[in-house]
Amino acid sequence: MGRGLVITIATIMLLLIGQASATEGCITCHESMTPGIVADFQNSKMAAAGIECLSCHEGMEGDPSVMDHNGYSITPVVSPKYCEKCHAAEAAQFQDSKHAWTAFIGPLKPWYLAMREEGKDPLSQATAKESNPREYIKRIPTPLFPDSGILTRVGILQREDYNHENQVIGCMQCHGTYVIAEDGEILDGWPNVGVGRVNPDGSLGSCSACHTRHLFSRAEARKPETCGQCHLGPDHPQTEIYEESKHGNMFFSLEDTSFLDEDELTPENIRAPTCAVCHMSAFNGAPATHEVGARLQYELQPAKTVYQWKKPSHVDDIVADRVPDETQAKKNRKEMKTVCNGCHSSNWVNGYFDSFDRIISDYNTVWAYTDDLLQQAYDEGLADKSNPVDEMPETMHYYIWHHDGRRWRMGAAMMAPDWAHWNGAVDATLDKLTFMVNWIEQAREIKASEERITELENKAAEEDKGICGPTAIAAIALFPLGMYRLYKRRN
Repeated sequence: MGRGLVITIATIMLLLIGQASATEGCITCHESMTPGIVADFQNSKMAAAGIECLSCHEGMEGDPSVMDHNGYSITPVVSPKYCEKCHAAEAAQFQDSKHAWTAFIGPLKPWYLAMREEGKDPLSQATAKESNPREYIKRIPTPLFPDSGILTRVGILQREDYNHENQVIGCMQCHGTYVIAEDGEILDGWPNVGVGRVNPDGSLGSCSACHTRHLFSRAEARKPETCGQCHLGPDHPQTEIYEESKHGNMFFSLEDTSFLDEDELTPENIRAPTCAVCHMSAFNGAPATHEVGARLQYELQPAKTVYQWKKPSHVDDIVADRVPDETQAKKNRKEMKTVCNGCHSSNWVNGYFDSFDRIISDYNTVWAYTDDLLQQAYDEGLADKSNPVDEMPETMHYYIWHHDGRRWRMGAAMMAPDWAHWNGAVDATLDKLTFMVNWIEQAREIKASEERITELENKAAEEDKGICGPTAIAAIALFPLGMYRLYKRRN
C-alpha cells in the first residue's frame, strides 16, 4: 500500500471516528508506517501516564517548524521548550549545561563568532537562513576540523565536489547543528538529535539524545552505553575509560542492572555506579541534575585546564568568553565528593582527588611548554600560522592537548590507569612532544645553514671572484657538512 493512500485512509478514519482521541488516530496510521515507534510509545511510562501524542507534538505559536498534519498542527522537532511543560526543572538545568550549547562550543563556533562580529544574532533563524552554518564552515581551515588544514594545503577543501561531510556525520550527529525551518517546512539540518541542536523555536538541545524516542526510558538514559554514543574515541574516550575503571568492571559483571529504573538510587540498591550516578543522579544527599557539569571542578576539554566556566546566562558566556568560575568549581568538587563518599571513605576520596589535582598541574606544565614552543616556531619564521593545522609542529601541538592531553586528564579523573599513562602522558610527551621538539630543532639548523650559505654567497659576490674565490669555496664546503649533520640527527 502506498504511503499517500495510507495517509488518506488515516485522515478519513479520523474524520469518521469523532470520539477517538488524536493519539488513537496517530497509532492507527503509524502502526503500518513506523511500527517500532508505536511499540516503544505503547510500552513507555508516558503512555501509561496518559500522555497523548499531541501533548508533545502539538505545535507552539511562533515555531516555524509547525505544519498541518492530517488536520492537526504539529511539529516533528520536539525541543526542550515542549518538554519543559512537564519537566520544567530538568529543562532549566539542561539549558545551564554545556550539553545544550555544544553545537556552538564545537562545530558551529567559527560561524557563531563570525555572525557576532557582523552584529547578527546567531540564535536567529533569519541569520541561519541568510548564512547557512553548515555551508559556512565547510571551507574554513580550523582545528575544530583538523583535517581541514592539510586539505586546504593540497587544494581539496576548496573543490566544489568535496562535501566535507564528515563534519556532519562525525561532529554534528553528537554536537547538533542548526535546524532551519520556514512555514512548516524543514529546510536544513534534519534529521538531527544532537544534544546541542539549535531548534527552530530558538531553544537549544535535544532531550531525545539521551532519552530515546518514543520509549523515553530512564533506565536507558542511565546506562553507560548511552553516554558512550558520543563520549568515545581518541579525543574523549570516556566510555573506554569507564570500561577500564573499577566502576565499569563492576557494572559490566552484574547480571541484574534493574536498579537503573529505580526512582531513587542509593548506595544500598546499586553495586556499581554508571556515568549518570556520578554526574547526574540524586545520590547520597547530592540532588539530581541535568546540568552535567554540576559536579566537575575542571574543564578538561580545552587546551589549558581551567576551573569550570561560568554558567551561561547568555550564549557568549560559554561560547566566546568562557570565564572560569573558581567559587562554583569548588562547590562542584564538594558535591562530587558527596557522591563518592556514598561508597568510599573520605580518606580514599580525598587521596584520589589530591592525586588527580597533581595530574592537572603536570599536564598544564607540559602544555605551557608546548604552546610556547609553537609560538617560538611562529616568531622565528619556522612555521606559518595562517593555516593552523598543516605543519608538523601545529599537528603535534594539536594532538598533545586534543587527543593525548584529554586522555591523560580524563583517564586520571575516572580511574583508568592505562589511559592516564600510556595513552595519555606517555603519548603526549614521548611521542608528540619529541616529534615537535626535534622538528623545530632541525628547522632551526636548516634555517641557520641557509642563512650562513646566503651570507657567504653575498660575500663572494662582493669579492667578485666567482666560484674560485675563498668565500665561495667555503660556502660550497659548508653545504654538504650541514646536510650531513642534519642526516645524522634524523637517523
